[in-house]
Amino acid sequence: MENILQKIVKGSIYLLTFLLPIFWLPFTFEVFEFNKEYLLFFVAIIGFFAWFAKMIFYDKEVRFKKSPINLLVLVFLFVAILSAIFSVDKNSSLFGFYGRFSNGLIPLLSLMMFYFLVINNISTDKAVKEKQFVNLNGIINTFLASTVFIILTAFFSIFGLWSGISNFTAQTLHFGLPSFMLLWTFNPVSGSLEGLAVFLSVVVVLLTGLLMTAKENQKGKVFLTVCSLLLIASLALMMIIGFKAAWIILLVTLVLFSGIAIWKRFFTENVNKLDIPIVLIIISIVFLFSNFVNDKYFSYLPKEQVLSQGISWQTTFKASVENVKSGFLGSGIGTYHYDFSKFKPAQFNQSLLWQIRYDRPASHISEVLGTMGFLGLISYLALLGIFGLIAYFVLSKPDAKKHLPLLMTFVALVIGQFVYYQNITLAFAFWLFLALLVSSFQGQRSEEISFRFKETPEIGLVFNIFLIVIGLALIVCFWFAKDFYYADVLFARFQNIQQTEGAVTLNPSMAQYRIVLAKAYLQEALNEAVKPIAQRDTKKILSAVTQSINQAKSATDLSPSNVATQETMGAVYRDVRLLTTGDLAESLLGWGIKTFEVAIKLEPTNPVLYTELGKLYVIKNDSQKAIELFEKAIELKPDYTEALTQDMAIYEKEQKPEALINKLEEFSSKYPSNIEMLFQLGRIYYNDGQISKAISQFNKVLELSPNHSNALYSLGIAYLRQGKTQEAAAAFQRVLELNPGNQDVINRLKELGY
Repeated sequence: MENILQKIVKGSIYLLTFLLPIFWLPFTFEVFEFNKEYLLFFVAIIGFFAWFAKMIFYDKEVRFKKSPINLLVLVFLFVAILSAIFSVDKNSSLFGFYGRFSNGLIPLLSLMMFYFLVINNISTDKAVKEKQFVNLNGIINTFLASTVFIILTAFFSIFGLWSGISNFTAQTLHFGLPSFMLLWTFNPVSGSLEGLAVFLSVVVVLLTGLLMTAKENQKGKVFLTVCSLLLIASLALMMIIGFKAAWIILLVTLVLFSGIAIWKRFFTENVNKLDIPIVLIIISIVFLFSNFVNDKYFSYLPKEQVLSQGISWQTTFKASVENVKSGFLGSGIGTYHYDFSKFKPAQFNQSLLWQIRYDRPASHISEVLGTMGFLGLISYLALLGIFGLIAYFVLSKPDAKKHLPLLMTFVALVIGQFVYYQNITLAFAFWLFLALLVSSFQGQRSEEISFRFKETPEIGLVFNIFLIVIGLALIVCFWFAKDFYYADVLFARFQNIQQTEGAVTLNPSMAQYRIVLAKAYLQEALNEAVKPIAQRDTKKILSAVTQSINQAKSATDLSPSNVATQETMGAVYRDVRLLTTGDLAESLLGWGIKTFEVAIKLEPTNPVLYTELGKLYVIKNDSQKAIELFEKAIELKPDYTEALTQDMAIYEKEQKPEALINKLEEFSSKYPSNIEMLFQLGRIYYNDGQISKAISQFNKVLELSPNHSNALYSLGIAYLRQGKTQEAAAAFQRVLELNPGNQDVINRLKELGY
């Protein structure tokens, strides 16, 4: 049994090292991070529990490797736990934000368990096989074997081979591959090619270190050949993807270690070894400033829309100084979605992606600051700093060169955290290589903390009971984890309300499920309400409305600091009001106003929320308040057409054409290509009797959009007002060509004798 437990420990480490970077399953809503998190959680716990069971039941002592790094790791974990306890969104802090998953406390705990499992069960001793410890070189080779599959998968995606395979299997075996496998971006590391490029930059650094330090015997030549092929394939993929952050990681790491190698004279016996990093440095510089391979041959590949570094640091810094709690512990681990919504600058609204609510920043370090505060950042930087100090002293030793591959790889992972966010694969690689380095630095001389209880059975009994309790707790956790997984399987299918109800039943704590269910019930009520009265089911409408409100309310209760839940609640109140009358309608209006006000506090620079709240004040007949809100939305995004249209409608209703014309003229001069507002200005000119200006304005619209039917029709009406029947008829005929059978236009032409 003792050997079985040790084999479980060893197997769990090798299994995660090989499988996690390439693992995905097609059953859940998000196929990569969610499934990797589950794999990490289950396998790490099983390995960790087997390790403890072996020590308690067979070794009769509990042993831990001593290292200052281990203490700092525990300090960082402690800060993360405190951050989660005082989080603004405890569900996101615990499980990770839905859709991203990898940034929560449970994934971090799983990574920490794996870290301690590795450093306490790894050996460089020649008797490794007899002791059944994990071999350091074996882990590196396993990691590289996983990389082979990653590279092959990516090449298959980029060159469209998965589509051919899917067509073949569909014809011969009557099933095709999952649709997401047919995407150009499909790769098991990440949902984007940019994430893959960052991972590959780390792999290239590792391979460079291995090539520089490998022994040149017969066995070493085979290894060198394999590493060289992997390096070439990795570089080729990086060139195809063309992600600058990946080249920055490669460039900075290789420049740093080339300098160290020259300073420490690691390769005086064979200085040609430095040719490899020097060539790679030159390649990195070239591709950092020119993505000619991607631009010329692979421009069709989709690009990930990564948030800018400036906005990332701006939002996380503001989040960290929001209040005293945020200064110490941030908004809560896993809550960058909250930081971004609340603190994104107004100028972000001028970007093409202004409606995206980012759940990840451009760098992991900035995320640590915003979500874990200065305590989190200091504890993390202290971990890296102390490790760097230890590495400095290790590099001064005679055998320092053997540590180069691992050290270079770890440094590349750290640099990557400054230029890219953290996904589960990169986080796993970070903690894996940190554990390997700590073990490599200590060698076989590592000190241990041990608690022996061979002579004190009473203490052994306490440990036994403790382990049994933990085992039972883990069984309960596994049971709920199984339900949560199946809940997401049901949610991913989402073909009907019943499946989403099943997901909510299995995982009632997931606000995202309830948001979708609330919208589905609302749509069901609205669909029933538009039916003829004789066919309408009033009870069904009432039931759907009640369920929609209840689910939206539950979502806001679960995640009150998530602007999406508040926005959904406000939209439900707004739309349900259309199905009611009297006092209930007034109450729903008031609730909708209050909910959108809460949403605005959570996302104060979103013009959409101000516009939706303004619409509710229009219904309330409070024109002054509505105008304030619409103009606030326009201030945040001057080209936001919806707010301009609503604002314009109030001015028209209150018969203030001069003020309205001034507004539209000012807007048109700033945004001369906004077709809708140009058309509206022409319409207002016409209504104000300024026919010549209206005609000129409609012609401007047609210059930008020759087939704009409303502008053509309005132009015809304006020409009629001037008595220009021939020009009017020409405009109406053009409208009829675009809209055959339009009776109103046909009648107009008949009146004109055409």
